[in-house]
Amino acid sequence: MRTDRRRILCWFMGVTTLFLALMVALLIYLGNDREDRLAIADVAGVWQGSDGGRLTVRADGSADLERITRPGPDCGQSTDAAGRSYTGPATWVFDTYPDERPGIRFDYQGPATAKPCKLYLVVFSLEDGAKGFLPQDPSDVSYVRSPGQQN
Repeated sequence: MRTDRRRILCWFMGVTTLFLALMVALLIYLGNDREDRLAIADVAGVWQGSDGGRLTVRADGSADLERITRPGPDCGQSTDAAGRSYTGPATWVFDTYPDERPGIRFDYQGPATAKPCKLYLVVFSLEDGAKGFLPQDPSDVSYVRSPGQQN
């Protein structure tokens, strides 16, 4: 009878220890997946693209886009070669492109039909500054932020 109690107690302690170890591992795993929220200071400034595009992001929510690849044909833009990029004013808000890291979304009107257009900048905050990319750009195009010169 004594050994049955000991056996049950050892079994219970082993199961409890295993359960606690799994819960700690799950919390560590979920904790590593959290992303830091972006602040205005993380995104305001001039973003220079490796393809010559340029994004000027201001703290007041306004922006200027220069030579930015259009997000898609339903954006009310011309289909000719010259119309495949956009240059003009926009507004921005914090947003996350599906299945990507946090970033910002630019909203502007397509020049041909005035349809609303959305353009996302996925942002990576690094120790040496912020970098990002536009999901509709080719994979080798990236943007680097300079905090100043927000004219």
